[in-house]
Amino acid sequence: MPKKEFSLIVSIPGEDPARHDLSGDSITLGRGPDNGIQVIVSEVSVQHGALHATEESYRIMDNGSTNGTKVNGAPVGDGVELSPMDRILLGNTIPVYFVPSAILEATPVAEVVASIEEEAKEVSVPAPAAVQPAAPAVRPAVALPAQTPTAGAQTVKLDQVKPGAPAPGPARPAPAIPRAAPAAPKLPAPPRPGGAAPAPAAPSAPNPVAPIPLKKPSAPAAPTIPLPKTPPKPGE
Repeated sequence: MPKKEFSLIVSIPGEDPARHDLSGDSITLGRGPDNGIQVIVSEVSVQHGALHATEESYRIMDNGSTNGTKVNGAPVGDGVELSPMDRILLGNTIPVYFVPSAILEATPVAEVVASIEEEAKEVSVPAPAAVQPAAPAVRPAVALPAQTPTAGAQTVKLDQVKPGAPAPGPARPAPAIPRAAPAAPKLPAPPRPGGAAPAPAAPSAPNPVAPIPLKKPSAPAAPTIPLPKTPPKPGE
């Protein structure tokens, strides 16, 4: 037996809610007359479910009913341990309320049922979520390559740029200065008959290099000096 005393309130549509105080280690629920709590409604199975006492409460189980059993909107499955003020649903239309007996001593059954139903409605109907306007589509920005400024560089406006001197082109070769052709060597004059050979003429000096070649007049030939005749030897 649990330490606290609990009651079940069965609310059949069209009838006043009925209070059933729980006692013993196990209580059955169903449409059949042999159940601890009989619910005569066609939607409830003959052996619909059962309550088993725990240390502090009761555990409800479904005995394979046709329309199932739920606690606070969720199927019981293999069993659910009940908490005070839980709402049980047999099938789809028969609500049952698990309430501590001490509360029913101070509060009318109808008020307790109305309070549990009001809380169940607030839990089952979630508040509508606030609809936020969709953010406008943002075009992806085109990333430009970052330019690293040169140390000490300054910004110069176009109108401040003055034309500089033209870039030096390749050096032109100096015009070749024509050199004078060397003078042809003069041949010695043939010896005159009966006289000595004339002295060779002095060589002319080489012409200096000048833009326009000039020829210097050759020096006049030295006069020929006749040699004295040798007297004939005796006997010639």
